[in-house]
Amino acid sequence: MVGKERIDDCLSTRNGHLFIEALDTVEIVERFGSPVFVVSEDQLRRNIRRFQKGFEAGWTDGPVKVMPAAKASWSSAVQKIIASEGCGCDIYSAGELAVALRSGFDPQYISVNGVPKDSDHIFNSVKQGARITIDGMEEFDIIEQAARELGTKAKVRLRMKPVLKGFTTSSDFVPSGPLSTDLAALAYKGGLPRDAVIHIGKRILKSPHVELVGFHEHHGRHHPSARYWEEQMKSYAEEIAIVSKALGGYQPGEIDIGGGFACPRDPFGSEIKYSEPYEFLVLYGLSKILSPFPDLRYRIISKIIDKAILFTPNQKMAPGIEEYGAVCTRTLKRELGRRGINTKGVMLQLEPGRSLHGNTGIHLTRVRSIKRMTEPISWSHAALDTTEFWFTGGRYEHHVFDYIFANKTGSPLVDKMDVVGRSCYGDRMFPTIKVPRDIEPGDIMAILDVGAYQEVSMSNFNAMPRPATLLVTGDRISVIRRAETQEDVFKRDEVPEHLAAIKGKTVSL
Repeated sequence: MVGKERIDDCLSTRNGHLFIEALDTVEIVERFGSPVFVVSEDQLRRNIRRFQKGFEAGWTDGPVKVMPAAKASWSSAVQKIIASEGCGCDIYSAGELAVALRSGFDPQYISVNGVPKDSDHIFNSVKQGARITIDGMEEFDIIEQAARELGTKAKVRLRMKPVLKGFTTSSDFVPSGPLSTDLAALAYKGGLPRDAVIHIGKRILKSPHVELVGFHEHHGRHHPSARYWEEQMKSYAEEIAIVSKALGGYQPGEIDIGGGFACPRDPFGSEIKYSEPYEFLVLYGLSKILSPFPDLRYRIISKIIDKAILFTPNQKMAPGIEEYGAVCTRTLKRELGRRGINTKGVMLQLEPGRSLHGNTGIHLTRVRSIKRMTEPISWSHAALDTTEFWFTGGRYEHHVFDYIFANKTGSPLVDKMDVVGRSCYGDRMFPTIKVPRDIEPGDIMAILDVGAYQEVSMSNFNAMPRPATLLVTGDRISVIRRAETQEDVFKRDEVPEHLAAIKGKTVSL
């Protein structure tokens, strides 16, 4: 490709190469090797500011605090960037709390979520002055004890579980078949039923050691549409009003709507095809019928596979941050107002994860081998030097990420292959996708939208050292998480004394 073509805010193509911000991804691989994760600091800052501005535009009665989910990308460098933008932080674990405190977040805007929480984590959260979101009947007693012993007043929110009765579209979280979102959300572990919220709320209001500052909800990304968020806000407002009345006319000071907004290209669930079992059942039936005629069987099946089997990344862009902000603030404010909840001075909080981080990150990986089979059926593989075990979050959510061949952005995608990873599993990272006809070992594949939940969910399956993560800031690049060595992989191992005497070869790692 000659010239420059912008793909999005941080990605562009120039003279046949993919660029992230001002840097050539091919040169990044030549310098740092592959595979490697690459994150754009500038894109992260742009996304934060869009969320802040987009929600402030509609929530004018009180302040807005963006509190990104640390679990989406909890590296120290990334969290320091987010803290420097004045954000709060949604944390789940004791480790995430430690990162948030080290990164400079104001403790009063650290949202301590999760179920279950252990006692030490609760005590430390109270000690640090963080907000605890109560999500278990057992938590209140521990919080009250911690506040009493520490001589402080713990500030808490109650995590609700509003019923999404207005959204019965199938949930994208359910890969085995259509299940309506309202039922899928009810089945999820997070959130307290209404009677529990009211019971704990009454205890809090009587306690001299615990202060109820507001409410929290988080249903996650069941669907990318703005209407899903409209129905969430309707249900949430109704739940807030019912509980507030039961608590004697309580007025919340903070309302946290959680997260789950889709990132623009939204790879979520792209591999799920509910008709697929029936299609394969037909193919299996045909295969059995033709089994007495093996040559004919392979020819027919090969033609069917060639014509019918192809996966593509999601082609429909999700709503923009501004659209999500408008529908959430408009609906929540309207529905709370008509139910008697005064929003004047109320802080609106949101905890975006995938939508904030998703399009900030790419993964660069080299093609290591090509296999083309023409007999008895046509099937080809391109093997990468990465693995699905470094995209565990995406495998759980059945992603098909968008992709670009970084050194051949001008080559049309006309061939078809399974693109697989390097582990001993099938490691089918991209099931039968389009690739350049001139694909060859050494080509660089850029996997897009991997900034959320992927790098932080990597494992060491097959004793593989995990790759590095780099941060791009304009035309500068820095290592923010070094690549593991083979020695790192085995650092946690301990050999019992009775096995230590067994001699093996001394191997340099």
